[in-house]
Amino acid sequence: MNTRLILAGLAAVLAASAAHAVNDKIELMPGGVICDKGDQVCYDQQGASVQKTREMFGQYAADAVQKKLGKKDDWGTKKFTLSNGAKCSIPNRVCKHDQGEGERAKKITKHLFQSTAPEPR
Repeated sequence: MNTRLILAGLAAVLAASAAHAVNDKIELMPGGVICDKGDQVCYDQQGASVQKTREMFGQYAADAVQKKLGKKDDWGTKKFTLSNGAKCSIPNRVCKHDQGEGERAKKITKHLFQSTAPEPR
């Protein structure tokens, strides 16, 4: 009986982890680039990248990024939030979730900020 409860609990935890991984639409690309399939935006160490977004999602998505970059807030140049909830700070070179720096946010931080230098724009 106890073994069945333990196995059922383990199965529930594994199913929840798999569902979270499926819902995470962040793709780690070569060269320290991350692309958010949920928002159709790509980022490098300098922030939102119109060029990488165009390569991954096409001209319409690139135009949307360019338009958003033209606004007066700091989106895409100093900070951005990914569709999985991770909030990234370019000056601080870190991505975190509201509840702290989880494993996925650590992987994104490492990939984005500790990879090779981005191509010049």
